[in-house]
Amino acid sequence: MRSNNRTALAVVLLLSFAVPVVAFAVSGEVVYTEGDVSWRNGAASRDAAIGDTLGPGDVIVTGARALAVIDLANGTTLKLKEKTTLAIDSIGESTSVRLTAGGVFTTIARKLTGRFSVNTQTAVAGVRGTEFFMAYGRTIDAKPDVWLCVNSGAVEVSIPDTGQTVVVKQGLGINIVGGERITSPKRYPWTRKLNWNIDPGTGTVDDRTSLEQAYSDLLNQDYD
Repeated sequence: MRSNNRTALAVVLLLSFAVPVVAFAVSGEVVYTEGDVSWRNGAASRDAAIGDTLGPGDVIVTGARALAVIDLANGTTLKLKEKTTLAIDSIGESTSVRLTAGGVFTTIARKLTGRFSVNTQTAVAGVRGTEFFMAYGRTIDAKPDVWLCVNSGAVEVSIPDTGQTVVVKQGLGINIVGGERITSPKRYPWTRKLNWNIDPGTGTVDDRTSLEQAYSDLLNQDYD
């Protein structure tokens, strides 16, 4: 998918309580993989394995019918769907990852410390202790749609370039159309099919939800 959009999307997660003074760890860890998963830093690339330590500058890539689960030091767990590319920009008091292809599930523990952000190319979202899913949809006029839905908690999404802001509550989803306009939060049937499990010990963690269903849902709802 092309991603020529010049604006910047970030999902910023903020604590709902005072952040204690702590010494922040600066690493993440690969805790589960299925299929072809690799990571690279600069020109160096290798197959990812359970137990691998990840840090700023590392990029994780999942192939077709593959997935990866990554624990970050700040109490955040990420599950990467197939055909996903995710870069770690920083880990610590301010933790930031960048999604450039595919989709990622984010689970925020109650012990979250500091700030956490997921960056794509078009918006900013603030969250308190939550589970949410973000993925690229179709590309329209060279600019990719972004879909976001919330399983628990609430996410404040904004587009800095336009100043548009919306709060997405539990059970609702939005579409950032062409990276430029946020639709009103709604209950989309496609979100009920998402597999939020991140623990392979309790069942399958693979998610095969297709965003084509999200576009089918739009046929039955007004497009804001």
